[in-house]
Amino acid sequence: MLNVAKSVYALGRTVYKTKTAGAQAGTMFDAFCKTMGSSNVSRQSARQIFNETYKKSDDLKNIANEILKNSGANATVTVRVKGVDSTASKIQKNFASFDKKGYENSRGQIHEVILGDGTKELVGDSYGFRYILQSEKTGAKDNSIRIYESILNAQKQNKKSFELTCFEDYYGKGIKPYGNEAIRDKYAELQYRTSLGKVKETIATFTEKPSGYTRTNINGKINGVNAEIQVGGIYTTKWGDVEHILYDMRQGKPLDMSKYTEEQKELALKIEKAYKEVLERKTCNTSENFNKNYLNKLWDSFRNAEANNLKEPVYPKFPEGYPEILKIENLLKLAHD
Repeated sequence: MLNVAKSVYALGRTVYKTKTAGAQAGTMFDAFCKTMGSSNVSRQSARQIFNETYKKSDDLKNIANEILKNSGANATVTVRVKGVDSTASKIQKNFASFDKKGYENSRGQIHEVILGDGTKELVGDSYGFRYILQSEKTGAKDNSIRIYESILNAQKQNKKSFELTCFEDYYGKGIKPYGNEAIRDKYAELQYRTSLGKVKETIATFTEKPSGYTRTNINGKINGVNAEIQVGGIYTTKWGDVEHILYDMRQGKPLDMSKYTEEQKELALKIEKAYKEVLERKTCNTSENFNKNYLNKLWDSFRNAEANNLKEPVYPKFPEGYPEILKIENLLKLAHD
């Protein structure tokens, strides 16, 4: 495998700029991307990743629960193994992106795929922990900080099998983040080793999101599995799941109604029809204005309710000129309780 990998790498570098009749010729790199990104091959890779992850799922679940227990936070945790379809889709997107960007701009990642952990390198969330904060504080300390500190302790106790690559605290403009600078700096002190043996600094950032998206994503490798840890409150978590449905509509993806009740399916179709009509508008009451003046502001409503222990969020005024089926009261009915 190593010799094949070196050949692919070398051939891609040497032939990439050759021309035939004024057009760029196909190369080993092009063939590699198209083959690995094809439906059959990506699904085969995805099944292998799923099976390997599933074998370790009980241990990972125990780790997730232990982190929560040791934190003392008023929170719950859910876990999941990323499905074959989602994994295959991510693999396909990555190889399509490599193909589009070209060899010179993608060779580092391609090198890691070939010489490292294979297509697992492209799927950072083969397993997921999701911590849902049930209140803002336990005692004088934010429950989110309790979770972050417990994750750090777990990493320190199991350095070889628990490495953290990224801590990203997302927040909307003017919205209180879940983390703080002290926590971010502690994560920034960490290092991890890539599958090729290179030591890197853990990325730790605060990132303001124009969409208002507010929660924390932590990535790492736990027991050899690429895992994503999410931290958020009860309101933002619920809204994030619902808003993702609208995001998928913006991306042209079909609605996944496999877990909906019959009543939810009927409502989802009405919402889909209304939102698609808004997305098609070119002037006057466009989707851009709707997103900016309503959907994005809802993150502030939900986060503010959590931070101030409100029984009900205070929603922004619904803008005129849009179908009322798109009001938050209707959208939330699509949430999975």
